[in-house]
Amino acid sequence: MNWLTRRKTFSWRRIGYSVGRIFKTARGLFPLTWLSIILAALLYYVWYWEVSAHANQILYTVVLLWLLVWAVLLFFTLISAGLVFLCTRQHNLDLMLACKNEVGGHISSQYQVFCPFFLPFVEISVSMPDTSFKRHAKRGAMWESEWLEPAGRGRIKSLERIISVRDIFGLTAMTFKMAQTADIEVLPASGQFEIKAFQTRTSGDGYSHPEGDPKGELVEMRRYQAGDPLKLILWKVFARSRKLVVRAPEPAIVEQNDMFVYFVSGREDEASASMARAFLSSFGKDDGDLCFAADGSNRIVKDKQEGMDDVVDSVNHRNRGGEDLMSVAPLVSPAMMNNCFLLVPQRIGAWIEVVRKFVAQYQVRPIFIMSVNGDDTNRNVKKTSKLRRILMRPDTEQQQQNDRELICEKLSAMGTVRVVDIATGAARDWK
Repeated sequence: MNWLTRRKTFSWRRIGYSVGRIFKTARGLFPLTWLSIILAALLYYVWYWEVSAHANQILYTVVLLWLLVWAVLLFFTLISAGLVFLCTRQHNLDLMLACKNEVGGHISSQYQVFCPFFLPFVEISVSMPDTSFKRHAKRGAMWESEWLEPAGRGRIKSLERIISVRDIFGLTAMTFKMAQTADIEVLPASGQFEIKAFQTRTSGDGYSHPEGDPKGELVEMRRYQAGDPLKLILWKVFARSRKLVVRAPEPAIVEQNDMFVYFVSGREDEASASMARAFLSSFGKDDGDLCFAADGSNRIVKDKQEGMDDVVDSVNHRNRGGEDLMSVAPLVSPAMMNNCFLLVPQRIGAWIEVVRKFVAQYQVRPIFIMSVNGDDTNRNVKKTSKLRRILMRPDTEQQQQNDRELICEKLSAMGTVRVVDIATGAARDWK
């Protein structure tokens, strides 16, 4: 019974989605705009009540002229739309875009749209429904070329462009979509910071060797053993006791660089993804061991490429709310768990409850890293009054700053919160 219910619900959703797509396609190919329909209704009123009833010759001439103008505009719009569609499709028929780039990079797509200068009374516009790319166009005499700027990480298999052909008065228009096969991998943007700045936790389990660079002071003594350097022998003690005694180093305080890093995916997490890329860049270096996990992967990785793949694919798991953190935590050793870093997004979500559960269950105080893009680390933002917030739409930057303040305040009760500007590399502890 449950299976039948789920199937029925899923079928209705598919039907609704299909009907919506058909309606949008038909609406785009319908040559009249809403302005033209309103003017047509007004024209019918004038024709029925003024021209037919009172034989008004002036209005009769106006109606005929408007119909003539409308027919001419419709003719050129239909002809131009068909010409643009056929020429653009033929020119880019076998074109495939395959590349690897990063957020904020430059991609030359080589895709061109037919936009000839000699088409009268029409204008052609091109846009992309995918918000993961910013389209920059350069129009020539016959063709419009473009280059793309990735705005978000991910893997793209197809690019769609919405081409609109309309007259200069906005009375007639035709809109259609054209798809291009692609194989694009967009990585998070690279930042301007060093991971060594986060390796601040220490441990007292290390000892320095007498033949190496001592990390502790030579304040203790022990019996001489074969292989000890002669310069460490205390000759005055030997003269009194006839026993060879050497200086021994005290236990040294050494940095503990073993880390567990978890990337929490969510809304507005591109800056956090750049920080994850910086942590992944430390793989293979002789400054400690690191294990990494990301939302949606449900695994621990110790390889840079695998970790980067998980970060890129996490864009498809933003709705998981960080729930994979509880499934990968048992795979982490206690030593690494004590040196835990959680990369969190800039928008609050269900993930914060998962983090609270994680902290309570494992009794740890992780370092939460809030990554921002640009000079957003300054917290001296002018506060708006309550009346102003009610009567006026809040400023976008102010709202984003308030969201970050709320997240940092909640996380500070569970651990240390550090705000990092990926553009300049500046880092500070919240409060």
